[in-house]
Amino acid sequence: MLRNIFRLCMMLISWSTLLLYPKRAFKRFLPVTIFVTGLVSILLVLSHPYKLWKVSGGTGTRIFNDLSFTLGPFFVTNLWVFRLAYGSLWQYLGINLVIDYLLAFPVTNLFKKINIYQLERLKPLYFFSIIYSYAIFAYGFHYYYQKTKR
Repeated sequence: MLRNIFRLCMMLISWSTLLLYPKRAFKRFLPVTIFVTGLVSILLVLSHPYKLWKVSGGTGTRIFNDLSFTLGPFFVTNLWVFRLAYGSLWQYLGINLVIDYLLAFPVTNLFKKINIYQLERLKPLYFFSIIYSYAIFAYGFHYYYQKTKR
């Protein structure tokens, strides 16, 4: 029960930060955020049959865990990172390097301790590599999306 409250709070807090987010930037960066969220969703679907990580509880808990992370902090963080760093590739890559490192190592260890999820077959370095590569794909996607939109 406490884990579900934590997941819900994580989602609500991240979405509440969008009250400060400009509407024009939201419209501009929404397509790339949906794209990269789709990539992460594919990884989440593949995680169960390939036993990449384990979520405590049954199927409902796993789905709630996946959705609360993907549609919460992940979605909102992508919007903020694009808002703050798009246009400067090195700044974008640097911010994503820090955020993805924190997610793959300390946050994953914390979530393992509080029994949210734990990596099984997927090592933290591989997890970091996958999510960082998604950031690179996202930047490329948005660059070409903007180019074709003009």
